[in-house]
Amino acid sequence: MKLRIQIRSFLLACGLLIIGGCASNAPQQGTEVFAESSQENVKEAEVTLKKRPKPPEYPVAPFEDDALYQLLVAEVAGYRQDYETALIKYMEMAEQTRDAGVAARATRLANYLKRHDMTLKAAQIWAEVEPDNIDAHRHSADQLMRSGDLEGAVRHMEAVMNLGGLANFDVFAYRAANLDDLSRNSLLTAMTELLERHPDNLQLKFARGVLLEQKGELEAALAVADELLENRTSTNVITLKVNALKGLHRTDDAISFLKNIIGDGEGNIRRLRLMYARFLFEAARLDDARVQYEFVLKETPNDGDVLFALALVAMEQKKDDKAKSYFQQMISWNRRVGEAHFYLGSLAEKNGQTPEALREYRQIRQGYEFLPAQARIARLMLDQGRLEEMQSYFKNLRARSPAQANQLVMIEVQALSVRALSTAVFELLDATVDADPNNVELLYFRAMTGQRLGFLDVLERDLRTVIALQPENSEALNALGYTLTDQMGRHEEALELIQRALLIKPDEPAFIDSMGWVQFRLNNIEEAIIQLRRALDLFVNDEVAAHLGEALWVAGEKIEANKVWLKALDLKPDSKILKEVIERLTGN
Repeated sequence: MKLRIQIRSFLLACGLLIIGGCASNAPQQGTEVFAESSQENVKEAEVTLKKRPKPPEYPVAPFEDDALYQLLVAEVAGYRQDYETALIKYMEMAEQTRDAGVAARATRLANYLKRHDMTLKAAQIWAEVEPDNIDAHRHSADQLMRSGDLEGAVRHMEAVMNLGGLANFDVFAYRAANLDDLSRNSLLTAMTELLERHPDNLQLKFARGVLLEQKGELEAALAVADELLENRTSTNVITLKVNALKGLHRTDDAISFLKNIIGDGEGNIRRLRLMYARFLFEAARLDDARVQYEFVLKETPNDGDVLFALALVAMEQKKDDKAKSYFQQMISWNRRVGEAHFYLGSLAEKNGQTPEALREYRQIRQGYEFLPAQARIARLMLDQGRLEEMQSYFKNLRARSPAQANQLVMIEVQALSVRALSTAVFELLDATVDADPNNVELLYFRAMTGQRLGFLDVLERDLRTVIALQPENSEALNALGYTLTDQMGRHEEALELIQRALLIKPDEPAFIDSMGWVQFRLNNIEEAIIQLRRALDLFVNDEVAAHLGEALWVAGEKIEANKVWLKALDLKPDSKILKEVIERLTGN
């Protein structure tokens, strides 16, 4: 006969508080997820379970004997810190029993373990079976936001609000910054409908304003900000208004507004003053910007961001010594040290102080500035004729930084290539590829280096190796096909390769341009024009325009060809390829 037991009787008998006692307390760390117990009272509970009477005052929540056993397994697993097993069992029982307490337990344990998919599933069960529980809806909203389902999260957050909890609707608007247009529009619609039901909710109004600003409806966003500012001044609403004004190119209005706000001394003055200073800097009001940044620096003299901003202001004003002082302070405070050394190196380089520049660049050991600094070092050494020293430096650097070895090879090769040191280039590349012969990135780089230096046999060899290793590498297929038709006269081979590339990426403008160009070389002028028009529609580019113009010229459409070239020259007046084709065909 199957055993049934009242849930709270079971919990008291076990002394474990599986569900009832812990349902309202989120776990903090380690074994705090589980109530204290001992193996002895667990065993005692198993023996005395059937004998314990059922107090009539306990709410009845019957469990089948198997479910009861699984819950006990879950609790013991948790006691033994086998949280994965505990979570699996609780999830199984939450789905099977649809019990609010079990679902709450599963939700909190899954959340503690950062198992977000299981947290969401358990929280939704919890909210469904206990719709008046604020925590259930809050967990559901949090997890739906994390998964990107902002519309679903809004529904649960509305439930939190209706139950008297704090609903942070502004979070939705900021999360929407990375949404596509369709998803953002759907969220905006949901927010608008929600606002119709709760017209006095200021957070909802603010969230709608941010969404409007993200969508580009700046006048509407500005109207929302002004309406909110009538009730109270907050930094977030001020930021919304400033962003709307900036998007409307009303920089002077934004500056005046911020000046008045700061003058009133309301809101988060530091944050607003930094915003004000940035607007002043962008408006080229450098002295005014400097004054604002200096105000902030007095309060926080070790703020690396403010020191960096002041250094940039000084550089714009050609006050190099002042800029150096700020950069040195950044280093002293250990703030944005890589950037400080990089800019100090740049200043020294500008002033012809090569040893000082090299010293600064060499002190950058990591971070975003590391690779650009190495490129500067290579160029400076080669400018001084220190080829062997440069090669030795980079060899040692690659040994110290194996994770960036290939990037350092590319930097050295680029520096050597600029000076047409072909022998040194290919000695380095060949040794690097020989050590890692199936490295597609290195093979492709060597191929492109070969093309740049006029070694087309190197390009063809390496690209064919890449294609053999990765038959679906569309970039390699296109690069080889284009080179074969453009520089080697092997049009039929090129056509096959470019067709393969387009099968993989049919809407890639560069590939469509290659197709148009190979058709032109095959004297299929009409088809070439069709393809080249499509490529230029997808991507306005001087090389594509040069190709289309030449095809139109050969087809006798000289007026249109000139229009295509002139329009492209307006966008890129220094284009060598455009100037070459115009001069070659028109004589001008």
